[in-house]
Amino acid sequence: MIEERNNLQAKSTDPKQREIVIEIERLHKRFKVGKNIISVLKGIDLEIYSTDFAVIFGPSGCGKSTLLNIILGIDEPSSGTVVVRETDLFKLLPDKRSIFRAKKMGMVHQVPYWIKSLNVIENVAMPLIIEGHNEKNAVAKAKTVLSKLEIGELAKQIPTQLSSGEQQKVGLARALVTDPWIILADEPTGNLDTKSGDELMNLLQVLNKVQKRTILLVTHNEKYWNCGNRRIEMEDGQIVKDNNR
Repeated sequence: MIEERNNLQAKSTDPKQREIVIEIERLHKRFKVGKNIISVLKGIDLEIYSTDFAVIFGPSGCGKSTLLNIILGIDEPSSGTVVVRETDLFKLLPDKRSIFRAKKMGMVHQVPYWIKSLNVIENVAMPLIIEGHNEKNAVAKAKTVLSKLEIGELAKQIPTQLSSGEQQKVGLARALVTDPWIILADEPTGNLDTKSGDELMNLLQVLNKVQKRTILLVTHNEKYWNCGNRRIEMEDGQIVKDNNR
């Protein structure tokens, strides 16, 4: 399916006809290392649309993961603005920003993090429990999401005892359990074999095409650069190519 979708990659529609869900203006991120100031992001301007499956790629150290972390509101920019669904993230207090992130955005990491004392369904349900949902309803929702991803049989397993591919699918289920608008994935296939990587990418494509979720994917794997409708290339903290422009 990956190859077929790459060959039949959907053409981007007119941006004017699509809703902007992420708007970034003049974004800079600097770190102080000893006496030196390191610029990681250098004046990023970017608009992401509701229909986008945007693949962000570039060499290591170009700022891809830093950009995702700022969009998530985990890391703060040195200057510039990040507006997600008309909410200026960095005008929110940190606790309000965390609540916004938990409800509106889902994250898939290269290496999933688990509460080791909990099984799969309990880990998937945890974001809802943190939001204040009662445990019964949270577990029921987690069961539904696991079933939709066709991994319901893993519900009672311990996550750390699963294969890497299974763990990433469970991680995706956890990202989806709060019904987020936007899924951000940072090198999600980095530790997977080819088959598991393709399966995960196909799931992300279905989420974008069928469930109409916005996807932002960071990857080094050239095989997946054409899986979305949009390719964004970064180099030295800047966007150097964007097929939406």
